[in-house]
Amino acid sequence: MSIDALTAIRDEADRLAAALAAADPEQRVPTCPDWNAADLLWHATEVPEFWSAVLAQGVTTDEGATEIEESATPRPDDLEELRQRRAAAVDGLLEQLGAHSDQEPAWFWFSARQDVGVIRRMQLHEVTIHRVDAELTAGRPVTAIREDIAHAGLEHVLEVMWPAAFDWIPDWATITPVAHVEITAEGGAVQSLLISRWSGTRPRDGKEFDAPVGRLLDAPAGAGSRPDADLDSLPRAAVSGSATALDLWAWGRSLALEHCAGGSERVEIVGDSEAMAQLESLLAQGLD
Repeated sequence: MSIDALTAIRDEADRLAAALAAADPEQRVPTCPDWNAADLLWHATEVPEFWSAVLAQGVTTDEGATEIEESATPRPDDLEELRQRRAAAVDGLLEQLGAHSDQEPAWFWFSARQDVGVIRRMQLHEVTIHRVDAELTAGRPVTAIREDIAHAGLEHVLEVMWPAAFDWIPDWATITPVAHVEITAEGGAVQSLLISRWSGTRPRDGKEFDAPVGRLLDAPAGAGSRPDADLDSLPRAAVSGSATALDLWAWGRSLALEHCAGGSERVEIVGDSEAMAQLESLLAQGLD
């Protein structure tokens, strides 16, 4: 990626740490209500530890990733120890990212991408979005997301986060296209998103499922591609806004739009009510 990800990850990790240091450890995270500030600090520790181990050990299989998860050092009870461990985890991640090229193979949870490059991009947006969570938790204005990073963050949702859900759709499910949404960030191209729903009855216990999934219409084979519907017959909607606004919106951080340091941001959504409802359902799946 053209962005200097190592410098950006360091900057965002430092902002996250500073915000959480100013917050009560028991303060709830408004954008992740199941967590308090200490939980967010732990998440910002265990995630870079995991990916640092994946890169250091050259893991390329599900089995290898599971071994890392199962052998992870438990969360410490002492808050200061946790803070020190987070700092070390970020150092370790940056060291590993600096030692590997984007083209090198590496395990990742999306079948269409299995290389260091997608890990690098994921970790940049992971820490950026959780820095937003930390600032909201501390009651601070949300620091602006750099425009190039915001564009890349929106692309990551559209190209990786949403279509990855296709990997977990069971063979017995039916996939039905339900909406066509055009997403346009200022200074960027129009992105055409197809929203579908997968549904069915699980054979082993009769449980019913019905959930949304999304993928770009020009997604390559293996990235959640399925036979397309007649687009003209689908409900349509259009979404627009600044890159920062759409980045926060797509990552489920719309709450931050009113707390941006440079003034409130806005996402405009227009179109058929059914298309907007399906889009809202997709967003409600959430991204941690």
